[in-house]
Amino acid sequence: MEKHQGDIPYERKRPRNRKRNLLLFCLGCLCFIPFYFGQSLRLRVQNLSCGSRVHRNDPETWCPLPDATVPGDDGLKTSEHFMSSRQLLLQVERLSAAVRIPTESYDDNGDVDEDPRWATFQDFHHVLEQLFPLVHSQLELRKVNRYGLQYTFRGTDASKKPILLTAHQDVVPAGTASRWTYPPYEGHFDGTFLWGRGSADCKNVLVGILSAVEDLLSQSFVPRRTIVLAFGFDEETSGFRGAAALNQSITEEWGSDSFLFVLDEGGMGIQGQGDDVLYAYPGVGEKGYYDVQLTLDVNGGHSSRPPKHTGIGIMADAIVALEKNPYSARLTQSSPFRRVLECRAKFSAKEVQPWLRDALLSGDERKIAEKLAGEETEEKWLMQTSQAVDVITGGVKVNALPETVQLQVNHRVALHESTQHINNHIREVLAPVVEKYGLHFEGFNSSSENGFDPEVTSSGILTAQSLQTLDPAPISPTDNGVWSVFSGTLRHVFETTESGQGKTVVPVGNIMTGNTDTVHYWDLTRNIYRFTPSRDGTRLNQHGIDERMGMTAHLEGMRLYYDLIRNFDGREDA
Repeated sequence: MEKHQGDIPYERKRPRNRKRNLLLFCLGCLCFIPFYFGQSLRLRVQNLSCGSRVHRNDPETWCPLPDATVPGDDGLKTSEHFMSSRQLLLQVERLSAAVRIPTESYDDNGDVDEDPRWATFQDFHHVLEQLFPLVHSQLELRKVNRYGLQYTFRGTDASKKPILLTAHQDVVPAGTASRWTYPPYEGHFDGTFLWGRGSADCKNVLVGILSAVEDLLSQSFVPRRTIVLAFGFDEETSGFRGAAALNQSITEEWGSDSFLFVLDEGGMGIQGQGDDVLYAYPGVGEKGYYDVQLTLDVNGGHSSRPPKHTGIGIMADAIVALEKNPYSARLTQSSPFRRVLECRAKFSAKEVQPWLRDALLSGDERKIAEKLAGEETEEKWLMQTSQAVDVITGGVKVNALPETVQLQVNHRVALHESTQHINNHIREVLAPVVEKYGLHFEGFNSSSENGFDPEVTSSGILTAQSLQTLDPAPISPTDNGVWSVFSGTLRHVFETTESGQGKTVVPVGNIMTGNTDTVHYWDLTRNIYRFTPSRDGTRLNQHGIDERMGMTAHLEGMRLYYDLIRNFDGREDA
């Protein structure tokens, strides 16, 4: 029958005409409906729209709390076994040994095969081999770009997406050792804190992850879901040699969008608000990064015959103009920080500003942000672009007028803004300075073909140039099954710690003002979480003098890695 109809072309046209006529008739009816029902229909549509808006602004729907996700009966020890005195001594030994290797990375590092300063990472690898013998005998290890470490704990079910746990091996330079309470590379333990560069950023994370896996191996654990560990070695200098190369290696094997989730360092840890609530703040996004360089070229000369303002004086005026005109704060409807505020208003109503709940209900994006930013807490940077003049150079001799003055401004770009917005802002803010001193302004990424020519302008040229740029990170979803298990595991672990007993842990994604190695893993998954598991006050002075890590908090962090692996291994879907 079907074959016969296909052999007779003219018989196929008639059903098409009927369908077309029916479609035209239906369209005509749809066009007639508004005129027939008139205002009644329009009001009904408006009510539906308002209903959905009311639902979104219903405080009862704010901050849904996940159930605590407890690992199933998998025959393994509970994570509480990490809280023993034996484990404390073992972890002090491991973290101290890791801290004693000064794996410093520098902004001016050369390639790994050329710069001898990288050699210390080989010493660090030898220490890891001694500290974690089961990991190094049973997991697949690939060294990427010489010092990047990629471990694969191969699962038995290839249909399940793997998970990626990451950290970085490098640390920022320790500075003057005599200013530290204990030498920065001694790994001193005072009974509560382990002191030293990298103890809190982030050899604690690296050692914690490897310790959790080592413990699972000691119990003959064989995962169904593959676990990949990736440890870069230049995160403190943007990760282009380490995490970027690791991402390329991982993508070559697994492809894009191939991982269930990525967990890296970061976030805002565990913070209390009131007597009975703890907030867990994983980072589900990061602000962008943008450096701008301003160069002022002016006429030089002898300092005994100075102009009213030298080049340095003019540039000082430009700095004052920039700092007098900060970027505007805005709390968008999609901002993770708005979700944080909704959670606080719901679960810690007595502890937050009395006006906060009503302000959130109003939906105003600028007024509430301006009011919060006016309180001058660090959280204002979650709502606005920051700018910091961090580098300035000018002049070569004390009796010679400076001919070139240069400064660099670092921006952390808010989610609602862009580098183009910053460029426009700088032009606008500096326009009065340019006019005041009779300067010629050029930028961005443009310069005079022939350099500064005093015949062209008698005052000088101010050039703006874009340097390093990174867009704000994609926001990871917090309304899917992966987040449910992840956040549920946070509840389970931290509600069963000694300090969390009897309290409710509220997990809510937040924004990071800094950047992590996750910038190189965006294509692996939508589910990227940045979280160093530590309670407020237990992880101190990262990047500063007397950096230190509370060892009880370190053990609690190991519990999280251990139970995350177990919970996601028992997950039946993807």
